[in-house]
Amino acid sequence: MLKTILFSLLIFSPFAMAQDFALDKEIKEIDSLIQYNQFETAQRKTDNLYQKFSNSKERKKHKTELLELKFRQALILDRQDGPSMQPLQILLKITDEAEAEQLHSLSCRIYLLIALAYEKAGNLELTHKYLNIAYQKIRKNNLENLYSTYCVRKSSYHRFTKEWDSMQYYAYRAKEYAEKYHNETDLSDSYLLLEIVANRAQNYEEYLKYSFLLLKYRSKYNDYTAVAAVYCDIARIYLQMNNFSKALIYSDSAYGFYNELSPSYKYPLAKERSEIYEALGNTDSAYHYFKQYHNDFYLFLKDENNLKTKKLEEQYQNDKKEATIKSKNKQMLLIVSLLFVIAVASILLILQNRKINSRNKIINKQLAELSKTLEQKQVLLSELQHRVKNNLQHVISILEIQKESVDFNNIDELIRGNQNRIHSMALLHKKLNVADNVNDVDLKRYVTELSELVKESYDNHKKKITLNIKCGIENISIEKALPIGLILTELISNSMKHAFKKRSIGIINIEITKEQNTNKLYYSDNGSGFDFNQPSEKGLGQEIIKGLIDQLDGSIETKSDNGFDLTVFFN
Repeated sequence: MLKTILFSLLIFSPFAMAQDFALDKEIKEIDSLIQYNQFETAQRKTDNLYQKFSNSKERKKHKTELLELKFRQALILDRQDGPSMQPLQILLKITDEAEAEQLHSLSCRIYLLIALAYEKAGNLELTHKYLNIAYQKIRKNNLENLYSTYCVRKSSYHRFTKEWDSMQYYAYRAKEYAEKYHNETDLSDSYLLLEIVANRAQNYEEYLKYSFLLLKYRSKYNDYTAVAAVYCDIARIYLQMNNFSKALIYSDSAYGFYNELSPSYKYPLAKERSEIYEALGNTDSAYHYFKQYHNDFYLFLKDENNLKTKKLEEQYQNDKKEATIKSKNKQMLLIVSLLFVIAVASILLILQNRKINSRNKIINKQLAELSKTLEQKQVLLSELQHRVKNNLQHVISILEIQKESVDFNNIDELIRGNQNRIHSMALLHKKLNVADNVNDVDLKRYVTELSELVKESYDNHKKKITLNIKCGIENISIEKALPIGLILTELISNSMKHAFKKRSIGIINIEITKEQNTNKLYYSDNGSGFDFNQPSEKGLGQEIIKGLIDQLDGSIETKSDNGFDLTVFFN
């Protein structure tokens, strides 16, 4: 298997590399065609190449090349003096994709071309915005080779804002970086901008210097219309310098391209020749070219009107198509909406029927459960009554023992002690969850409420007794909860009655935890203390506690060094 994979890589890797190389080569050919003003051929080649790779299975692999081709489609449209909005629409669509692919050089070129499109549309605010974005891109990603293009666009922008010093500064910077990175397009644009600067300053020598440099570049790339325009400009400068013979020489050079020029270039050339011959005193030739100027200007206006009419016709047809599409869309939307309403109504009807059936099933199930619950309640009630009977028997037993005890001169104390014991049992039954069972008790809540209740029964508000309770056992059976409650009742009663006689501040700590397989009840106070193992002749509390500990099958540890300290271990 590994050999097969390696063999496939050896075969297909060179093929993939060759394919990528061929694609790069074709893109470079398109760039060359654009530079030589072969726009129709460049457009056709770009469209074919884009179609080929956009329909292929390797579209994702060639995402970068496809974006580069879209950029060139916009560039070709921009160079052909067509409407500026068409390339702008293409550029705005691919901006986010280029950024997402982190194609920083392409993104910068896109922003610069967008700035040019907005400049042509006369929107200088957006021109300035995209120039700033491009500049930040150049600085952040060290794209120094694109700085000359930025300077060309920045100089042109300042031409429209009439900031002439800034225009001149950026034109010189464009020339400097274009020469450094051999960017002939930017170099030629810098010459054109420096021409404008020199003309405004009436520095004719400087103007002619850049005109001849520009002429050399445009002649190299067969840009005949641009060559003729440069010859016209040189002739105009010589005419302004009153050097009429040289003005005629360069006007003749421009006139050599006359038949290849569009009407927009023909009529200024004819007008200029008329002015040169008039300056030379050749009135016949001046009159001849003045007539030619008049005819060319008429043709120019005719072409302009035809172009406007064509645009209006195209706009009308586009609007008509859009109106037809909108009408069809509205009809489709209405049909889809009706179908959707019918479908929703059907679904709602089905869901309603299902809901009714489901409710009937739930009601029947609930009836069965209620019957079952009623039976369980009757059993639980019977069990609860049985436990109440048993607990009342506990009360009777305690009262019987007290009846036989000695030295109970304080009847209030006797009543209060028995009240607390009865409260302990009553509270226990209150905590039982009859809805589920009568076996388990929420121990933490039971112990907390019972302890507070017993403490408050002895509280005389002259002493500040703090009760600290910690319980790590959630639920416990009623058989164990009852003796625990009675033990705590006796212990708290004893502490409140005897432990704090000689002090006004006291602390009682109760902690119930589970350690491995043994439960632990820890009780302590910081009172005067007493020996729990020493028999007491006063009261029955101590004997009751020992009896309840035996009921839990528990064992004890106690000490009375600092107050009272008792630990009960039980299962």
